Amino acid sequence: MIEAPPDIKRRRILTAGSSSQCIRCLSDLPSGILAHAASFLADPSKALFAVSIDGDSERSSAIVGSHWDTLDFGGIEKELAEMLNDDDISALLLCIDAVNRVKKLKLTNCINITGAGLEPLRGSETIEQIDLSLVGDHQCPQLWPHPPISRELVLPILDSIIASEGLLRHVQFPFVWLQESSTDSEFHQCIQRYNQMWANREEVSCLECNENLPFIAGNENEWIDTNTLSPEYGMQNNTCYDCFKHYCYECKMNFCSTCQTDYCDDCTKMSDCQFCGGSHCNDCYEHECHQCNAKICSKCIEEHFYHLCEDCDKVFCSECSNSEPGTSRCEECSNNSCDDCLLRRFLQGEQDCAECNKRIFPLIVRESIVSKGLKEEVESLKVENKELKCENKELRSRNWN
Repeated sequence: MIEAPPDIKRRRILTAGSSSQCIRCLSDLPSGILAHAASFLADPSKALFAVSIDGDSERSSAIVGSHWDTLDFGGIEKELAEMLNDDDISALLLCIDAVNRVKKLKLTNCINITGAGLEPLRGSETIEQIDLSLVGDHQCPQLWPHPPISRELVLPILDSIIASEGLLRHVQFPFVWLQESSTDSEFHQCIQRYNQMWANREEVSCLECNENLPFIAGNENEWIDTNTLSPEYGMQNNTCYDCFKHYCYECKMNFCSTCQTDYCDDCTKMSDCQFCGGSHCNDCYEHECHQCNAKICSKCIEEHFYHLCEDCDKVFCSECSNSEPGTSRCEECSNNSCDDCLLRRFLQGEQDCAECNKRIFPLIVRESIVSKGLKEEVESLKVENKELKCENKELRSRNWN
C-alpha cells in the first residue's frame, strides 16, 4: 500500500495580505470559505455550524448572514432537532440576533427543551409568530411522552414580547398546556394579556365580508379562546397559520381537527372525513378509500372505522367494502382481504378456506364480464379501424385522380 505524504492533512493557504496559514481544523479556515460551505446547509444547520466553529461574532455573522425572517427547525433532520437542548437553542438565537431578525419561530421536533433557551427572544418587537407546538406542519400536536417544555420558563419570555407591543400576531401553544385549563393559572392570565394586546390595536375585520373579528359567542376580543370548557381553549381564532390573514369561519377560514390549526382557503384545502364528518387539511390525511377516494382521518383510522386489506394494505371505506371490489372479514378464517387479492390467491392455488371460496364465484363472473366486455370493445375498435383505413384509401385515390 502506498503511504500518503506526511503533510497530507496540513495545507498552507495564502489569505489576502497575509503570509501562509497552516490549516489544522475548520476554525482555521477564512470566513469566506466557511460562509460558502454553510450556504449549502438548511438555515438551522447553518446557524448550528456557526455556533460550533467558535465564539467569534464577526466570523459567525459572515457564516449565518442577515436574512432570518423564518427559523423553522423542521428544516433539519428530526433526529438532530430532538437532540437539541436549551443551551443549543440559546446559542443559536444569539448567533443570528433572533431578537431583532426572526419573524417566525417554529420549534419543530425540539421535544427535549424546557424553553429556557428562548431567553434571547425576551422583549422582541420583531417576532410575529411563535409556534411552541413542537410538531411540524399538518401533524397532530399530541405528543407522548409529554415534552418537558415549561410554562414557568416560557411564559415570562412571552409576556415580555406581549408587553413590548411589537408585531406579535400568532401563537401556537404546546398541546399539553391546553389540557390543564384553569382560570387561576398563570397560563390563563398570559392568554388574557395577549387578548388585551390585540384589543389595544386597531379593529380587525374579515377580509371577505367585513365582519368585525374575532367573533366568539358571548366574548369580544377573544383572539385566543379563554373558555376553559371549550375544546378550543388556548387556540388562536380567525387567523390563518400561514399567511396571518383574518377571515370568519363562514367565509374562508377553516379549522383542521387533526393538526388543530386554522387555515384560510387560499393556503390549505380541506375535506371532510368520510366517517366522522370532521374537517381536516388534505395534507393531514394519511389514508383514502382505494375505491372511491373518500378521505379517512387519522382518528378514524386509529378507531378502525375502515376496512384494511391484509395482503395489499389498501384501505376501503364502509360503503365500498360492501360493494365490488371491497374487503370483508371471513368468519371462518378471519382473513380480511380485498376481492382482488382473494381472486389472485385463488387463481394461484393458495386459497383453501371454504367460506372465502364462496366469494370467489361472483368475482370470477365479474372478471368474465369485464373480460368479455373488453373483448367486444377490442373487436369493435378493429372494425372501426378497418373502416377508417378504407376511407383513408378512398380519399387518397381521389387526390391522385
